[in-house]
Amino acid sequence: MAAVIFAAIGFGTVGCTRQGPGSAKTPEELLTQLKDDRAQIDQATDTMMKRIEVFNSSRKAGEATLRFSEIFNQDLSPEQRDVLNTLVEQEKDVSYKALLQKIIADRDTIRGLQENVMHLEQTLPDKFVVVKRGAKQHDLAMAYLTEEAHLDATKAKALLSQVDQTDDLLPGNKVWFFYDPQRDTFRTYVTQGEAGQTPMVVRRARQRQLIKERDTFRTERDSAQAEVATLQQNKADLESDIARHENSLFYHAANERSLKDQGVLSPVLKRVRDVKGLNYDESLDLRQGTTITLMPQSYGLDEIRQVRVLPAFYQEGRDFAIETVQDHSSARLLILNPDLFRGKEVLLVIGG
Repeated sequence: MAAVIFAAIGFGTVGCTRQGPGSAKTPEELLTQLKDDRAQIDQATDTMMKRIEVFNSSRKAGEATLRFSEIFNQDLSPEQRDVLNTLVEQEKDVSYKALLQKIIADRDTIRGLQENVMHLEQTLPDKFVVVKRGAKQHDLAMAYLTEEAHLDATKAKALLSQVDQTDDLLPGNKVWFFYDPQRDTFRTYVTQGEAGQTPMVVRRARQRQLIKERDTFRTERDSAQAEVATLQQNKADLESDIARHENSLFYHAANERSLKDQGVLSPVLKRVRDVKGLNYDESLDLRQGTTITLMPQSYGLDEIRQVRVLPAFYQEGRDFAIETVQDHSSARLLILNPDLFRGKEVLLVIGG
């Protein structure tokens, strides 16, 4: 199982060995480093969430699972914050223990990058607002440009049309703004803030969920189609069996001596006495043929001299005919009136 896990989740821990925030000299350099740190946070978060999904999928009913939001929630009790370390101590499976240790490394990487981002944010001249539920980046940016930068709505819209925006905001995200009147340039971007996730991570999680739902739908659809096909085949087989039964002659053939010994025929008059023990397990589909060939060896005989069809109300010459070869090496039963024999059972008494 471990080989499968780490083949599917072969992510490396994202490192944060870089120049410190204080080494950036200009706002442009600070922004470049901020952008790089944000991208690494997104990558590390996405990797961590995938690992969490793999770990949770391995849990049985009643076993503890992980939630990304719990790991970074500042309001948790010390016991709740230490949920990862507790799970590592309790985990018996070596492969899943290693997976949990990678998740811990992801958490520490993300926390280190978050500290870098926090220092960079404090150094930049940009302003920010904390996102509330239902807020949109476009509306927040328009408010900044018209109220803080004192631009008219037309100018603000023109500047906004040149920058990327997102509506995938979470309460607690920070939306940043900076307008340079000398260069007439404007920038806006989003950091995770207190939300714990950036819009990019939210989009990736949503895409994975949509893909998962799509795959589940396809699996259920294919399963349903296979089930329908099976039911249709079963129905067709049943209809075929019914049609075959309705159109077949079922018979039991045996030599006369054995039938007398079994008590099926009376020893003197050679009439049917008791057929309860007989199995009419041979059949002739009258839609495909009307002839039964009888070989003496099949019935413990050296030759066949006569064949009787019972019950006796079937009349030879009208309903059926018997043909034997001259040397008595075989015989044939010819059904002359197939409709009379459809779905019926007959006893063939072979005389040697």
